[in-house]
Amino acid sequence: MMSTSQAVVFYKTMTSLVIEIPVISDLALEIMKRAIDENEKTQKINDEQSGPIPLASAMSDFFQIASAVENGQQLEDDEAITELADYAIDLVDRLQSQLWYLDIHDQRDALSRLFASLAVWFARQHATLNNLNGAADSFAILVNGENDAATLASMSQMMDELLQAASDEIKMDQDRSDQFRPWRVLNLNAGVAATRSFDTQLMENTFENMGRRLSYDMPGFLADGKRQASTQQVPQEVVDILNRFAEKWPTPKPH
Repeated sequence: MMSTSQAVVFYKTMTSLVIEIPVISDLALEIMKRAIDENEKTQKINDEQSGPIPLASAMSDFFQIASAVENGQQLEDDEAITELADYAIDLVDRLQSQLWYLDIHDQRDALSRLFASLAVWFARQHATLNNLNGAADSFAILVNGENDAATLASMSQMMDELLQAASDEIKMDQDRSDQFRPWRVLNLNAGVAATRSFDTQLMENTFENMGRRLSYDMPGFLADGKRQASTQQVPQEVVDILNRFAEKWPTPKPH
């Protein structure tokens, strides 16, 4: 997870996200297969009701429903897609727990793509997202591992979709004691991705959103961005935007 002081980093590379159920389903299947194979070898999870195979079956059932929704099938009411999102994200949370319990560490990036792409898919289905923990952590990993400008721009926009789809409770951001809360992590990483994409219009839009959603973090975020930009080859127009917003959100002077 990123702190404010780690927020803006201008390097590294990974892969873009495909927000389509067949691709997301295949990704989940590969991760699930890894968990099943490992548990067959180790027998660490010996409860038949809570092991990888029942979880894989539940995921398969979910993806059949999601595929039908993607192909135009209507759910019962507006709340049904939100309930389905809660259920699906819980399944991925359970998968993450099984990977941890089975001591599987080679699926981190794949799991990050699963969490992130599934959350974005639900946002595009107009679900209200009540649990953004996995998606926030995952986008932090994905952004930190990406170097392609277009992919970074796309990720920034996807994070904004999640922030717009977040529940009212998350958006209120009343308890600020946890610096790693999803609302803060997603906003900061949307700013990180926009800055590192060098897309000046996206930077302006994202910074304006951050100013409304996370005003108390803006001075530190922009100061970090300026420091990073001063040590690397960054287009002047990007530096200009950082400077302009830093003037709007100056770092408080010590008393």
